[in-house]
Amino acid sequence: MAGRPIDEAQRRKFLEVLIANGGSSGNTSLMNELGWSESEYWRLREKLIEDGQILRGRGRGGSVNIVKEIKPSDTNPFTGSIVEVPPEPKEGAEADLYAPCLEVLHEKWTKERGLHDFHIEITANQGGKKTGGVWTRPDITAISMRTFTHWPGRTFDIWTFEIKPSWQFNITGVFEAAAHARTATHAFALFETPENPDDSDIARLTSEAQRMGVGLILFQDADDFETWDFMVEPVRKEPDPSLLEQFVVTQLSDTARAKLLRWSK
Repeated sequence: MAGRPIDEAQRRKFLEVLIANGGSSGNTSLMNELGWSESEYWRLREKLIEDGQILRGRGRGGSVNIVKEIKPSDTNPFTGSIVEVPPEPKEGAEADLYAPCLEVLHEKWTKERGLHDFHIEITANQGGKKTGGVWTRPDITAISMRTFTHWPGRTFDIWTFEIKPSWQFNITGVFEAAAHARTATHAFALFETPENPDDSDIARLTSEAQRMGVGLILFQDADDFETWDFMVEPVRKEPDPSLLEQFVVTQLSDTARAKLLRWSK
């Protein structure tokens, strides 16, 4: 953000007052409580949004919500950090599919897509961190930068993946993926297929994915790319840049954000 740097004492005061108000406050009431001028308040507010410490909220005159910071407690070779280690899942739990899907997406899917400059990580495990509401947290997210021989400039993309185990083989996963498309250029729903899937269920998943512009992948074995069946290609979206920025600062790791900054230079 252009302009002079913000004072760290003001940053701390802003966050302390917001926390004292339960982590959420209307802009006008917070401005009055801080005792700052409008120009000073809005400058600090936008910088804190840019830094991923607060989120814009709803309400008359708008509001802000604090983003709880959660220190990484585990690492993996693809993300650099996973924000929270999930509890031991029950057998057949969705979380069991994250690691094998991440590896296949990293090693196979990116090659199939022709992606060379990319970063991919698990974004499901963020505990109590505020990320914008219901269905705003994809299970896996990839970012990429592409260039084309006959088209000028660089193309940046955010790819989201909603993963469902066989016992959740229903339309909800497609709806969740469609919700992610609000802050992604491409959204996928990935389903582990039951042993004997009903053709009518597959037809409905396919129809809804096509209607919503969501990519649909069915797989029998998360570890085996040869079992991944690409049913529907996602429609590329052009979300509002402010929503993309909010997604980046609230959902992605420091490693991912640093890579985006390097690509943009």
